[in-house]
Amino acid sequence: MIESCYWKEDLARIAKTIARVPNPRRWSERSHCIVERDLMIGFFILRRLIELKKVSTAISDRLLTIYSYQSLGKPVTQMNASSIHDLYDVENEVQECKRPTYISNQFVHAYTSFVYRDETRNWSDVLIVSDFDRNNCIWRVPVQAIYDLLLDASTDYPHIAHFTFDSKKNDYVITVN
Repeated sequence: MIESCYWKEDLARIAKTIARVPNPRRWSERSHCIVERDLMIGFFILRRLIELKKVSTAISDRLLTIYSYQSLGKPVTQMNASSIHDLYDVENEVQECKRPTYISNQFVHAYTSFVYRDETRNWSDVLIVSDFDRNNCIWRVPVQAIYDLLLDASTDYPHIAHFTFDSKKNDYVITVN
């Protein structure tokens, strides 16, 4: 990636599609699918920007508050993946903090995802789980946290990079500000 501004333009566009508005359009299958698609693309872009050090360490190290529902012990399969109440303990939500790369992987490798609207018809939450985590828990990610992260990343242009050689990794650890 030579210039990140073109990728960041898409992040800003995606953030705008999930922003809270006073009078949201009525729900349609099309709008639901477009938001789901845009979120997956947005998180792929974000993960790529982080990997290539095109956003600051403040973005890549940010801790986002998300919520998990632990598995009830039943295997999650293609045939039952949408039966959230039968597979996960939705009565006992656990608050956790995760970095953007972890959340990005949930979206990029999504096994199951549902985008929800609240009583105002604004997008409110995403229930998502990767193929890797599906038998452990499912995640609830507030759309406001996604909006803030994507919007901040879309305007984040680091100016300083620090390179420290890590002999255990046999590579450099790079922090960008």
